[in-house]
Amino acid sequence: MTRTATDVWTVMSTARTIRRFTDEPVDETTLNRCLQAAAWAPSGANAQERRFIVLRSPESRAAVAKAAEQSLRVIEPVYGMTRPDDHDHSRRARTARATYELHDRAGEFTSVLFSQKRFPTASELLLGGSIFPAMQNFLLAARAQGLGACMTSWAAYGGEPLLREAVGVPDDWMLAGHIVVGWPRGKHGPVRRRPMAEVVYMDRWGEPTDSAVATESRAPAPGPRPER
Repeated sequence: MTRTATDVWTVMSTARTIRRFTDEPVDETTLNRCLQAAAWAPSGANAQERRFIVLRSPESRAAVAKAAEQSLRVIEPVYGMTRPDDHDHSRRARTARATYELHDRAGEFTSVLFSQKRFPTASELLLGGSIFPAMQNFLLAARAQGLGACMTSWAAYGGEPLLREAVGVPDDWMLAGHIVVGWPRGKHGPVRRRPMAEVVYMDRWGEPTDSAVATESRAPAPGPRPER
């Protein structure tokens, strides 16, 4: 089992996407901590019109497996993905191999659907501000406890109607996201991201800030590029 982390900076800088999991189930106590963290996230007007649906039953997992299969058919041509040769050990091949394994074993793992109520006066992008922080809290809580987690696109594309029907999500609620969670085969981070000087501007687009560079010099050193 991957070791836990209690320091928030360590958690954030090592919360790499995990796509390969052991067969060990996630216990209720550990999963509930992740869900509690999700519930603590901010919500517009503190409306808290969001719901988290844990998918664990054989019927739910069967729907997840079908949604993953449908999603894979969509993303393969988009990303030019093919199953790598067994003798290919390049970084691209390793990432693809983990992605295919996740899709192939989709029905074996615990996962969570994140749903947000629609409002006629708010765009889906605006409503995302009330559900995506919950998803991020869930991911960070999972990492802190040594779990691995992966956001998927299985609740989108052709998979959405499959999951919506299987779970019974009302039409006025959108499926905002889906996260697979489990004990990882492999290690967490550190993550690798673009330099701060490339993503932080001062007052005007394209104007770098010296403070961003200084902050980056004190940040944890980046490791290999993550899978996501």
